[in-house]
Amino acid sequence: MTRRFASGLAVLAVTACPTQAAEPDPLAPLAIDTRPLPARWQTDYRGVLELGAAYVSDDSSQFGQYNSLQEAGASLIGQLQWQTYSPGNSYWQGSVSDLGLDTREGTLTWGLADTLTISAGFDSQVQVRNDSGRTPFRGNTQLRLADDWTSGLTTADFDTLEASLRKVERELSRDRLFIDVQAKVAEQWRTRASASYEQKSGTGDIGGAIYIDAAAGDAVLLPLPVDQDTLDVALGVAYEGRRLFVDSELSYSRFDNQNDLLTWQNPYSAYGTDVAFPSGIGGLGLAPDNDYLSGRLSANWVISATTRMQLDGSYARATQDQDYAPYSVNPALAVTEPLPLTHFDGEVDTATLRARLLLRPLPKLDTTLSYALRDRNYNAPRDGYRYIRGDADAQPDAAFTVYNSSHDLTENTVGIEADYRLPGSSRLGLEYAYQETERRNAAVAETREDTYTLKYRVRPWQGVTARAQLEFADRAASTYHWDQDYYALLDSELINATPDNQRFNNHPALFQYYLANRERSEATLDISALPSTEWTLSINLRWRDEHYDQSDLGLTDSQWARVHGSASYTAGEELTLTVYAGVDRFEYAQDSRAFRGGQEKNPFAIYPPLPQASDPAQNWSLDATDTSLTAGASLTWQVAPRLSLEMDYSLVSTTAEQDFSSGVAAGLAPSDLPEVDTRLHELDLSGLWQMRDNLAFRLSYRFYYYQSDDWALDGVTVDTIDKVLSFGAENPNEDIHYLGASVIYRWQ
Repeated sequence: MTRRFASGLAVLAVTACPTQAAEPDPLAPLAIDTRPLPARWQTDYRGVLELGAAYVSDDSSQFGQYNSLQEAGASLIGQLQWQTYSPGNSYWQGSVSDLGLDTREGTLTWGLADTLTISAGFDSQVQVRNDSGRTPFRGNTQLRLADDWTSGLTTADFDTLEASLRKVERELSRDRLFIDVQAKVAEQWRTRASASYEQKSGTGDIGGAIYIDAAAGDAVLLPLPVDQDTLDVALGVAYEGRRLFVDSELSYSRFDNQNDLLTWQNPYSAYGTDVAFPSGIGGLGLAPDNDYLSGRLSANWVISATTRMQLDGSYARATQDQDYAPYSVNPALAVTEPLPLTHFDGEVDTATLRARLLLRPLPKLDTTLSYALRDRNYNAPRDGYRYIRGDADAQPDAAFTVYNSSHDLTENTVGIEADYRLPGSSRLGLEYAYQETERRNAAVAETREDTYTLKYRVRPWQGVTARAQLEFADRAASTYHWDQDYYALLDSELINATPDNQRFNNHPALFQYYLANRERSEATLDISALPSTEWTLSINLRWRDEHYDQSDLGLTDSQWARVHGSASYTAGEELTLTVYAGVDRFEYAQDSRAFRGGQEKNPFAIYPPLPQASDPAQNWSLDATDTSLTAGASLTWQVAPRLSLEMDYSLVSTTAEQDFSSGVAAGLAPSDLPEVDTRLHELDLSGLWQMRDNLAFRLSYRFYYYQSDDWALDGVTVDTIDKVLSFGAENPNEDIHYLGASVIYRWQ
């Protein structure tokens, strides 16, 4: 255990409170999915111990991505659950899982029945990614090349590249300590406090480039060292009366990144001796330290037998005050004007409110009135920055100063719902919602959206239930100011020196899809049937269409369709069989226009000869289709009183297609991208032999097959792309066998 992680124990020991991380962690939900469900406490046993061994046939990055089984070889199977009760209604509970793996976790709890609970524990998780890539860089946050490195204008000129390559181990680990306290302080009052300390470390990846013009950078894919700490604390109080329930919580989160800056030695030879190898250095700022303080209050008030009120509000402040990195990490590049500030000192306040009034004006009619608010307010200084582009040249002139912007947002939503019980065990529901969103420093200042929903639920026959829903949403935007981000970003001197028909960053006809006018139609049908006591059948149909009716360029249409079905058969307590299958298909169309700068950048010409930015013949289109097929089956079979078998099989098959077309302009002949097919087969088999009432033997087998032909990896080596020094990773095709055997002992 590192000294810093040990210090986290001390922090938890003196902190009486935690709870949610400062920022969402993409590793967390996927890792949680790989956890086995905690075994139910059995009141007739005080403890359960499982010990055994497992063997994995080969190394992997897909099979072992989150379960710590990425390396071939043997590992320990170890699980423990234990509980004991003492006089005075006190009890102890403890559990530890995955003892032989890096994904181990454990919890120890002491409590007084319905009065006090104190829990402490740890949770370790691992994320492994494709590790077939290689890099010539050495070091941690200061990446260097070998002294005998041979540079060049392109990757083909790197003569010593192959001899310099080493494997990139892209693996992240997360270790968390936590403590939770819950107490009943009075008959109707409860309080809770929690704290957690998390350390994340390992290696990821990030792209960087050295350039003067971002359209032609000398790019590299870099190993990214990760060394981050997060401290969460929280305190909550709840009141539960006969007709009123109130819950409140105050939480604080502190994110601390031990690495502020990543630098790398330039492997290319362009831009002169100060920038080329060996003197040239590139730099990237990493995630800054930040604090997050929030409070939340929710209430549920039963006003009468036919009226109820629900409220849920929160207010949060995120702050970031880390010192700025210099304009360039290359000291040879001249800087004549310093940074306007030494640190950012910025804040973002976010407030939310949700209110619902539930009414029953008639015995068969339920209605709901709702209101929701989301407000985001920036408190950050606006300054101009004469930053050095791509660590490749001296500080630019004052005319090339760029400015940061705040993006305040206020969103109000009101709605009404009505649900009426019809004869024949059916219900009819109607909903309407109106949403108005105001934005600052955005291409659209205001959007308004109306959403209409029709619901119908019916039970036409005994054992058959059908639910249908139709929804239509229409979003209308105020005038689209395609030049807004141009004027907000750039200095007036550069703006005035630019022709007025070229003052834009994105083509004026290219609308940002989340701000553009849009019509969305959606339909859902769910049918479930119980034809007999043994059988359960279900089918789910869903269709959605989105049309951006005012967008000439950009995303113009998207469709999604789904068909899923399942069937289950149960024969008493001896046999349960479930099969399922489904297809999802997602399609979207996107249009754009190819044009160069200078005179060709004018998008407003109407008379020929047209510049490229005004010429529809320069248009190109992308039609993309993603199709996924899922199928599977599961079986639980009590073969004999002391022997049970379980089987679970799943198939996932996906296909991605990207087809291009273009206008008649010369030089426009885009080719379709290769189709990408991915197949995943998983088979789990396990058997449990109950040798005695308190002793059992478990044998398990798992087969994992993953196959992909992603063209972005297939045949792409480290130096395939002239101006990108990549990892050259291969498609992670895997064929894995897992075998485990363990003994389970219970004691009273």
